[in-house]
Amino acid sequence: MWQGEADPAVPPAGTIAYYQAVTKRMGGLARTQEFGRLFMLPGVAHCSGGEGPDSFNGLGAAVDWVESGQAPNSMITSKVNSSGSVTATRPVYPWPLMAVDTTGGPVDQASSYTAQPRRSADQTISWLGTFRSGYEKTCGWSSGKWVCRKGKA
Repeated sequence: MWQGEADPAVPPAGTIAYYQAVTKRMGGLARTQEFGRLFMLPGVAHCSGGEGPDSFNGLGAAVDWVESGQAPNSMITSKVNSSGSVTATRPVYPWPLMAVDTTGGPVDQASSYTAQPRRSADQTISWLGTFRSGYEKTCGWSSGKWVCRKGKA
């Protein structure tokens, strides 16, 4: 999963709360990261845009994980201008890690960053309601008719 931290359409806190709920349900972060990881992209708006580097190969990372068993421990994001030139790069790491400029190098180069724990990662986001199943519908063809049934709780 990935989410832009500057997304005005889907609040990042909701995505983090969902990932925390999955982590709790699955028995902890290590168990969850066996099948799912969350990457938060700073400065990135809804799906792309914003001030942060918003171009990355998430599909390639997922394919490598499924086909080669190589889970992504980081990805490099890029900011590309209208001419197609890369103007900045930054690594992103699986939640609860984040990229921090620890070298004092150029802020627009991925090599200036290292993975550090988020200070807020141990805080649980209180979420009104639950993420439990039961509200979904399952639809399909049955005896020549399109039929929808309520999902199982």
